[in-house]
Amino acid sequence: MESVGRNKHLIQHLKIQSYAYEKLDEVVSIVMANSVLTTLILNTDSIGDNGAQALSDALKTNMTLITLNLESSSIGHNGGQALAEALKTNSTLAALALGDNSIGYNGAQALSEALKINSTLATLGLECNSIGCNGAQAL
Repeated sequence: MESVGRNKHLIQHLKIQSYAYEKLDEVVSIVMANSVLTTLILNTDSIGDNGAQALSDALKTNMTLITLNLESSSIGHNGGQALAEALKTNSTLAALALGDNSIGYNGAQALSEALKINSTLATLGLECNSIGCNGAQAL
């Protein structure tokens, strides 16, 4: 992560598949400070709701990230709600992959409210999230 931090203004695509939750503060600072990062992949990592909240805070100010993959990241409804809040102000994210988490109905409901405001998100992956029929209907 140290070399990534030193080169944060050069990195456009970043994929961290293991143990990002241990260095989450560094990942978040990279997202906040990087002016060229367009793709961030943190799938199959257990960042959980706390990690989703931290990334959501970064997304509120980041104006370059286009693709964010958080599949299989142990994100629950609180993390889903935090990401939804970020989508209300983020105007660059076009693809958000949240498959194989535990967003549930509450997270899906929050995301549906965010999508009423956000006009740039074109792809939202929510497979295997136990959103149920009501969550799907809300979306």
